[in-house]
Amino acid sequence: MKKIIKISSLLLIVMGILIGCTVDKDPEDSSAGSDDSSIEDLVASPEELEPYGKYDETLTYTVGKVIPGNPKLPDGDTYEDNDYTEYLKEVLNIQNVNDFEAQSGDNYDQRVSMAIATEDLPDIMVVGLETLHQLVENDLIADLTEVYETSTTDRVKEMYDSYDGRAIDLATFDGKIMALPGTQTNNVPTMLWIRQDWMDKLGLDAPKTVDDLEEILTAFIEENPGDNEPGRTIGLGMSEAIGGLYGALFQADHMLSTFDSFPRQWIEQDGEVIYGSITEGTKEGLAKLADWYDKGLIDPQLAVRDSVESILTNGEAGAFFGPWWASDYPLNDAKKIDPEADWQPYIISDEDGKVKAFTQNPTDGFYVVRKGFEHPELLPKIASVLNDKLVYEDYNYEPIVEFNKQGYDGGKPLDILINYSTATTDMHDDIVATIDGEKDPETLNIDDYAQYQKVKAYLDDPENADENAWSGYMSRIVSTGLMKDTELEEVHPVFFGQTPTMKLKWTNLVKLEDEAFLKIVTGEEDIDYFDEFVETWKNTGGDEITQEVVEAIKQ
Repeated sequence: MKKIIKISSLLLIVMGILIGCTVDKDPEDSSAGSDDSSIEDLVASPEELEPYGKYDETLTYTVGKVIPGNPKLPDGDTYEDNDYTEYLKEVLNIQNVNDFEAQSGDNYDQRVSMAIATEDLPDIMVVGLETLHQLVENDLIADLTEVYETSTTDRVKEMYDSYDGRAIDLATFDGKIMALPGTQTNNVPTMLWIRQDWMDKLGLDAPKTVDDLEEILTAFIEENPGDNEPGRTIGLGMSEAIGGLYGALFQADHMLSTFDSFPRQWIEQDGEVIYGSITEGTKEGLAKLADWYDKGLIDPQLAVRDSVESILTNGEAGAFFGPWWASDYPLNDAKKIDPEADWQPYIISDEDGKVKAFTQNPTDGFYVVRKGFEHPELLPKIASVLNDKLVYEDYNYEPIVEFNKQGYDGGKPLDILINYSTATTDMHDDIVATIDGEKDPETLNIDDYAQYQKVKAYLDDPENADENAWSGYMSRIVSTGLMKDTELEEVHPVFFGQTPTMKLKWTNLVKLEDEAFLKIVTGEEDIDYFDEFVETWKNTGGDEITQEVVEAIKQ
């Protein structure tokens, strides 16, 4: 969840309740969120505290359950009774009872907000970072520090450690672990996907820099290697949708990073915390994009196009920036329509030969335990069973294998996903080892096994392989291999939360930013307008928010 509390009439009322009342605390309490309980205070036996320790009596616990927008479960199954809940009952002897079930997004956010307002929380639920802070401040959730140590497997701890503290630290307050975060694998850098068949037809070499890309785009426009109608060939496909120039499918962040530009990220530069959209590097990057637009190298319909998918599938565009999985979407459809279209990924560097990229938010939701729940160890136990035992020991557990093969979803009581930061390249290595005969296919997890089958089908008969086999090969072998072999200079954003002023002014500031950047790139304003944008951004809340971010980082 990217945002927990939306501005709506209902939630304004809820927030009014939260602001207008305080939680009664023991006057002896020295700090919000403090929980002086020790291992000796826990109800569970030493055996039950073990990560896979089975409870003597069935332990029933309540959940705030996120469900998909279009739930798909086997006939007769529910979110309290399915193959996953049966597996957890078999392993741990536990049973979930869902306090509420709500679709991800606004519906779930509203239910969480109401639970907080009434202080009637389920035993376990997932929240966003802002709400986690709120729960800690109001002393509504349990300190998980001790049970994290006793009830989490070594492998899951290694997974968290692989993020160099960037994941678990976001859930830590005054040295206490107050939540278990889901993790997001580092999927950088974004890549340049380009029509290799067009390049081969024109005798063009592989691009290594921004200047190389400009030469290729120029040749595409001038020579029309796709034999499109006059004026219909597009060099670099881009769209206006989702976050302006660097939102939908990571449209321009790879190119902008070659100018040390990391828009919409809070980064540290020269010892100071700064918003990446207002740097000189961003100005330089926008100037280059504006120059390309003026030369006709970028989609002239950029300002009104809501998706690049259509121009990729109809063969008009020669290149676009996208993630390693772009062959799965949207290029899978493009390949289906035109099997001869040869899309290949490249990674370009700056003028010094360096490849830079900002790393993503390492967390994906925070799972919390209601303060007062007698078994706080249950959360790390469930997280360990689902992300360790099931994945590495019980991967052939037939009911769940079949559940996943049928494309069902939402069966887990908690959708907490914890993985190594290197999971994407690890997946690549495992599939390559399996193809090379060094690894037994039966030892692959269900997702990797499905991709292995696609890769094998492609390698067995590349000329006749369908678009699914092609996309599996491109994403799991080619692009992830390129990612692995690229020496990357990572830029780690220093803040992912929301400050008080952000709640009031961020939406308008983002709109200001998107409009300014679009005007500059399309030539409605010249590059000097960037300085005016920065000044306006600073004076209408940006400086205030920056100071709040600095203070939040210190805390």
